[in-house]
Amino acid sequence: MTGVRDLLSALPAGYSALFDRFVAAVEPDDRIRACWLSGSVGRGVADAGSDLDVVLAVTDEDFAEFAERWRDWLATVTPAIIARELPGMPGSFYSVTATCERFDVVALPVSRLMESSQPALVTVMDRDNLTGRVVIEQPSRGPDGQRMLEIVEEFYRQQAIFPAAVVARQDWLLGVVGVINTQTMLYQLLVEANQPLPVMGIKQWSARLTPDQRLALEGLPVPQPNRDSVIAAMLAAREAFRTLGRRTVSGLGVAWPENLDEAVADYYAKELSSWSAARTTANDTSAE
Repeated sequence: MTGVRDLLSALPAGYSALFDRFVAAVEPDDRIRACWLSGSVGRGVADAGSDLDVVLAVTDEDFAEFAERWRDWLATVTPAIIARELPGMPGSFYSVTATCERFDVVALPVSRLMESSQPALVTVMDRDNLTGRVVIEQPSRGPDGQRMLEIVEEFYRQQAIFPAAVVARQDWLLGVVGVINTQTMLYQLLVEANQPLPVMGIKQWSARLTPDQRLALEGLPVPQPNRDSVIAAMLAAREAFRTLGRRTVSGLGVAWPENLDEAVADYYAKELSSWSAARTTANDTSAE
């Protein structure tokens, strides 16, 4: 177990005790024929923000009972303040312990090991030499041009909504959400362009970007729920999408939708004039 404990050393101290309780639960349980560490620990890239992710291989004849009573099994490992079964995956769950460690389990019947793709795994226990039957996920495919065009189209659709739904209604809370959505769409576009990427957890957010992309996104203003802040932040996010996003997509040979860009640009030019006029009128009125 020395190598396994070395991998766990990057996690906060509580995870070592959680792992010990996990091992103490699986070793005498003959229903569990093998178990592995997965997630960032399994890939050897764990850090202080990682979870304890495990995969269990349960005998076919015992799997239904295990899946029905997984909460009882979890209680033998650790008290939990949150525990939810993963949708469509009987016996698999995510949980948070009473001391706030995250403990996530994927349980599979032995006969389904060959059907299930898993990220890199580190063997903890293997009674029946099952490790070779687990399919290891490969890095994802290259950039999907259609997916990138869908993100771009959604960007322009939301841009066409912003003037009326946010500015005209003066709904600055919605405006904050709209700006963050726009920044998120730019992030999604850049991540898609960077494929293939190594398999990684959802919390590995910035690791999917190049240093220049990360710097560009970090430089975008964070909106506050008032007129000037929301409009300025949206215009900055919009400009970043139309420049960095466009350059990224075009560099991969994906045609930018010029008709959408021109139509929404014309609309924004008209709306910007009305925003400025309304702002001037409001200032003049308040001065009186």
